[in-house]
Amino acid sequence: MFNIVANKKISDENTAKYMNVYIDKFGCNANITLKSARLRYEPNLLEIAFMMNKFKTFNDLLDKGTKPNGRLAFSMGSEFLFFFRDNEVGFESKIPSKELLDFIKTKKYKEFKREKFKLIKRQLQYGQDPKDYEYLKYILTLINDDKDLENLLNNGNKKELAQ
Repeated sequence: MFNIVANKKISDENTAKYMNVYIDKFGCNANITLKSARLRYEPNLLEIAFMMNKFKTFNDLLDKGTKPNGRLAFSMGSEFLFFFRDNEVGFESKIPSKELLDFIKTKKYKEFKREKFKLIKRQLQYGQDPKDYEYLKYILTLINDDKDLENLLNNGNKKELAQ
């Protein structure tokens, strides 16, 4: 199952179909983890789907009972750092650069954040512990952009995003 989710040559749509067959027809466990002596942790299918940007598969796996875990929340925080790096803005000794502070005001950043927060909201609906997002909260606090995450973690659907 991991090979299918991680295979870049298999579309998200087809990956989701294969996972449905494995889980529904063959009774495979949606919470299976990958055990390897080469890895320091045991990722689950949900984490692999996230890393491969297979979001239909990701959503289907949540619906099938795959549990979001703390490692997935950490990966979500890392995505923000990678996004900043890919856009050539970042931190200097834990201090956001002027370029980064300007960048978080852009449409590009706001759209990225909106998409990631939709995933976080979905994970929270499926039992993700809000405390797992401490790393992301730390990153967003450094750039003074943590209010939306606080609203989401504390209130879920009750409040709209601050921006």
